[in-house]
Amino acid sequence: METVKHTPLIESHRRLGARMTEFGGYLMPLSYAGIIEEHRAVRSAAGLFDLSHMGEFHVSGAGALELLERTLTNSAARLVDGQAQYTIMCAPDGGAIDDLIVYRRSADRYMLCVNASNITTDWNWLHEQNRGVAAISDVSEATALVAIQGPKAVEILTKTASFPITSVKRFRFADGEVAGVKCIAARTGYTGEDGFELFCDGRDGARLFEALLDAGAAAGIQPCGLGARDTLRMEAGLPLYGHELDRQTSPIEAGLHVFVKFGRDFIGENVLATHRDGAVRKRLIGLRTTDRRSIARQGYPLRKDNSDIGVVTSGTFAPTFDRPLAMGFIRPQWPLKPGDKLDVMIRNRAVEAELTELPFYRRPA
Repeated sequence: METVKHTPLIESHRRLGARMTEFGGYLMPLSYAGIIEEHRAVRSAAGLFDLSHMGEFHVSGAGALELLERTLTNSAARLVDGQAQYTIMCAPDGGAIDDLIVYRRSADRYMLCVNASNITTDWNWLHEQNRGVAAISDVSEATALVAIQGPKAVEILTKTASFPITSVKRFRFADGEVAGVKCIAARTGYTGEDGFELFCDGRDGARLFEALLDAGAAAGIQPCGLGARDTLRMEAGLPLYGHELDRQTSPIEAGLHVFVKFGRDFIGENVLATHRDGAVRKRLIGLRTTDRRSIARQGYPLRKDNSDIGVVTSGTFAPTFDRPLAMGFIRPQWPLKPGDKLDVMIRNRAVEAELTELPFYRRPA
């Protein structure tokens, strides 16, 4: 029987009265003050997340780039030092093994941030494909990851960073101290807002988390759990592995065409090329129930003209819009467009829903 793991921030969560839940093999905060309040804090001010359950791999050596180019859909060869990139790891059949972010530290040193639930799978797959060309180390257990997200996130970090953090552009990163803690400060996130993800030694994670709560108190920062992280990413139309991405779904089917760079002979490229050319099995849509009350949750069937046409992948109440929103897949032979209607089967009852553009939310310029 496996033991549920704790992140280095467990005592901070307990002190703050977090409601805890198991996720990805870790005991994680679901919420503190409440999902809606935390969600709105991120949209209006700032939220602080413990993401230390995520996995981190170091890939280095003369063959590091060769391994990444063979196993990932996006091209790490396009990166420069200090740049990050969203990408997907696919199987030969085009199904997604995981989605992740690659950070280039130098021409032969990279860091991968992978999903908690896929750490072992990703590790095994990379080793299977490596052929001895690169050195791979798993530093997940030794690493803490704290994310500060929201329109006031950079303002808060400016007070605590020992380097010009405002000069770090989107999907770039820098090494430096934040609140006296050595970090890799990456301007990335999973909320649809501006902000940073801060990687540090696991022994310093709680100190960093507490210091940022103190530094952001006057600006309205709030600790946030996985509940708000899910509603925020849903509004921003961002995929969650196990929902919009899985082994039965390709990046093309999930609407992630821009993160697939063809012509590199990466694993799964031939199948993804057929999907690019129209041979998809499904396509991702956004939808909202027209009664503004009913929530279309994962697994609920989608119907049109009494025919089953797809399934909901994610659905929740969206605080920014004060109504439920959902994402799902429909079969490609149904050429529905935003504004068209279909039914969601909620507890065997047909509830009308309307297709809508993705993402639902875009951060104001």
